[in-house]
Amino acid sequence: MAKADNNSGDGYSGRVGNTVYYKRMGKWVKRTIGKSNKPASPAQLKHRQRVKITNKFIAPVKEFIEISLAPEGRVLQRTPNDLMLKYTLGTAITGEYPNQEIDFTKAQFSAGNMKPTPALEVTQNDAGLRFSWDTALIPDEFRNDDQVLLLIYFPELEKADFQTTGISRSDGSYQLDVPKNDSATKMETYISFISANRKRVSPSSYLGQFILPAYSVSN
Repeated sequence: MAKADNNSGDGYSGRVGNTVYYKRMGKWVKRTIGKSNKPASPAQLKHRQRVKITNKFIAPVKEFIEISLAPEGRVLQRTPNDLMLKYTLGTAITGEYPNQEIDFTKAQFSAGNMKPTPALEVTQNDAGLRFSWDTALIPDEFRNDDQVLLLIYFPELEKADFQTTGISRSDGSYQLDVPKNDSATKMETYISFISANRKRVSPSSYLGQFILPAYSVSN
């Protein structure tokens, strides 16, 4: 049941018939709900699959994007999840229905006006991955206390590993240990930089795909 609310555009909040009124990020939203008996068009089927793929893709990184996309979300008055949906649907899905999939080279996990950091690199070792970056500072742009956000996405496992605290720009590198699995596993790697006050962030940079070898049992 809807209740009167003079602050909403239609004077109600809640549900009236098949229409729902609610407030989101300080703005009033009106949505129509209910099922259609009409067969879905090819375009609708394509869009539904894209949304399904995107929601599945976002699930393992919700905690990460709550930090990495929060500054941009405040500027645009959008939730981090909304922004991640927008970026993924807009640029990171490839293929044609019903064979659509995520293009990990185009996935975006952060967005903002901080300039990209040069000399980004990842090298693989027995323990996992070592990320490195240029520590040179730019006046009014880069600071020693900027924080580094690291992300490893495991497509086959539908999981992600990430680090959002404890790494400063001045460190120059960081070792992210990765436990091995019982089979070889793809790893997609990303890095972002965020100011210590969490108000400015760089766009995420894709650093490539690596294969995590399966663990071996010694005889």
